[in-house]
Amino acid sequence: MHFFSSLKSLSLIWVMASMFFGIISASLWWYSSIEWERHLHRSYVAGVVLFENVRAGEKLTEKINAIQLNGQLSKLADAGLFTKLPDVSASDYITQLSLAPQTGDINYKNTTSLAVISSELKYPLADLRISDTNSVAEKFGDVTRLLASYCSEPIVYLNYGDGNWFRVDGNKIWGCKVAPTDRRLLSILLIVISLVILITLILNTTSVFQTFADNLSKRGVIKGPNQYEMEGPKELRTMIEAINNYLEIEQESLSRRANFLSGVSHDLGTPATRLRLRAQTIKNTEIRDKLNSDIDQMTGMIESVLLYTQSEMKLEELRQISLHSLVDSVVSDFQDANQPVKLIEQNKLSISSSTILFNSQPKLLKSNLLSSRNIIVYARPLSMQRAITNLIDNALKYGRRADVFLTADSKKAKIIIDDFGNKETAESLSELTAPFRRGDNSKNIKGMGIGLAIVSTIAEQHGGSLIFDQWEKGIRAILTIPR
Repeated sequence: MHFFSSLKSLSLIWVMASMFFGIISASLWWYSSIEWERHLHRSYVAGVVLFENVRAGEKLTEKINAIQLNGQLSKLADAGLFTKLPDVSASDYITQLSLAPQTGDINYKNTTSLAVISSELKYPLADLRISDTNSVAEKFGDVTRLLASYCSEPIVYLNYGDGNWFRVDGNKIWGCKVAPTDRRLLSILLIVISLVILITLILNTTSVFQTFADNLSKRGVIKGPNQYEMEGPKELRTMIEAINNYLEIEQESLSRRANFLSGVSHDLGTPATRLRLRAQTIKNTEIRDKLNSDIDQMTGMIESVLLYTQSEMKLEELRQISLHSLVDSVVSDFQDANQPVKLIEQNKLSISSSTILFNSQPKLLKSNLLSSRNIIVYARPLSMQRAITNLIDNALKYGRRADVFLTADSKKAKIIIDDFGNKETAESLSELTAPFRRGDNSKNIKGMGIGLAIVSTIAEQHGGSLIFDQWEKGIRAILTIPR
């Protein structure tokens, strides 16, 4: 059974099955075509023989019934009043034609008149393959071949020259009931069914890969499992097993790192406290302040590294939250501390939307229902709070004050923070998202250079991004997360 679980083996099976059904369909088509040609040829030969027998007055074959019209019936046929004949109704279709002999042919001197009576159709004479080089018997064979090509039960009235009319019933040879079964439709149906089955199997197999790829790409945007379920072909299960092993190793590595840093932070806490107490015994104020500053910097670095590692571990679960409420609470905390931070409310948001018809251009929709207060996202509340706090704190450190905006569309939400007077450029700030990187103008500003790195990590964990842009009065930070 392991052979059939491999994508390679499944592909071989699909190819072989396609070839098998293709051969069966081609065979059905070929056999049906051969049988149909034989039926038409038998009708052609029967028509030639019938005409020769009528012309020579010889006995007809058992499968063809010919009755000579006499008296009044023959006169009606001569006058072309076939609807007056006993077995012809007014609703029947009448197809009449004349077969002229070949010039110089001494065997056929007279013109032959025909009338084909059918209750279902009038035969298209334009389809007759009649040539001037053919004899009248061959031309009549072409007529019977035409009759056999349609599913009908016609009656033929035949008159050779000035002789009597004959009512000919050859439906046992060219009638619909004796026509071979046309298996070409079955052949096409078999091809269509096999293609549908093959396409379905291929789409189902590719959908397993696509579903796994989508789940893996959304890891962080939605709650992802620690281990992915082993399903699909052998190649996909091998890939899932490798990814599961990687996730397990990564989680164990992060856990060991966090435990190690937590232990270091705890162990360094006691000597740091002793150093701080001993520093209080130093009478020289300048030296004491410098020593306390070094101690604060050392403990701050340890706490920053621990905080960054914890943000990488994604310990917090995703929840549905109101982004406006979260941002408003963070801004209120800064305002309570008399910090120049302001949330700029937008009464109406503009959302671009397009229909699925005619590939139409997006249109701007404006409504009070699109208020920024109605922006709902799936996020980790504490992580997002930390990211927004770090961005606002960074704007205050380097740009004096901060204005906060919220925008959204159907796919993503953006938190925009503008500062005022930041001398850094957008390109340089993008480089500061690496841990422990600080700007050139940060010498007199406290910090460990870890804030923007944490924000960037949190954005990536939510499937979003952090970018910086220049505006006329400073730098604009844009934190984007999917909805």
